[in-house]
Amino acid sequence: MVDVTLLTLLIYIGIGMILGLILGPMLKSGGFGWFGNLCLGLLGAFIGGLIATFGSFVVDNNPLMNAMAAAAGAVLLTLVVAIFKRR
Repeated sequence: MVDVTLLTLLIYIGIGMILGLILGPMLKSGGFGWFGNLCLGLLGAFIGGLIATFGSFVVDNNPLMNAMAAAAGAVLLTLVVAIFKRR
């Protein structure tokens, strides 16, 4: 069983908020507003982090690996949603 710690959750929240607010204005479509970008970054960070944790890509709750997984999830979800928004 994977043990998700408070530090892991704080990493997901921090990375998701920062990347959500940074990536939104960088999109051609202008993003989703500051609150939408924030929520999208948080959701992406949790999805990416949890997939990496439960998929055994992150071993022993390594904070650096958790941060990289959360960042990848936030970036990928933001880009995928932006692509579907443009259509």
